[in-house]
Amino acid sequence: MKTNMPVVTVPATDRATAALADWLIRDLTAVTLEHAGLPDPQRLRRLPPITAAHIGKPGKLRRHVRALEHVLGQVDRHLRAGAHLREHGLGTESVPAVPTELFDVAADLAGTVVERGSPAAALANRAVLLAAGVIGRGLGVVDASATWSATAGSYCAIIAQLWRDEPQAQVLVDPG
Repeated sequence: MKTNMPVVTVPATDRATAALADWLIRDLTAVTLEHAGLPDPQRLRRLPPITAAHIGKPGKLRRHVRALEHVLGQVDRHLRAGAHLREHGLGTESVPAVPTELFDVAADLAGTVVERGSPAAALANRAVLLAAGVIGRGLGVVDASATWSATAGSYCAIIAQLWRDEPQAQVLVDPG
């Protein structure tokens, strides 16, 4: 499903990177886990907001990394146990649960944060991919179209915040 969703470009400031990383971990990841019926999205929401200081000194993201590793461990155990298949039956749908552009944004952000010295965004990206796969196969607790709308709305909100807070930000729309 091609959407031509706006893609924001911002100066590579610690503040902009922090805002996007915070959105990825505490919002996008938590929403997709929740909609998939996977364990412990609230753990991510309870994390402290990511600030420019976290990005400037990635060791400050250790708490976020530990929380994501814990959540991913729970998700892996949950999926290996086949809990979704017993609870929801075998799904046959294959519908995107997250706009493709958001996967691209998450992957790019994961690379940026890894380059700064922390795997936090990469772990969040993995969790989003797992949860989106569950939802896309019709095995979540919320259908794919509702998740797609929620995640797109969440992304639009962070774009608006960045555009307001970062005067150098540009919004680009891929004409393809």
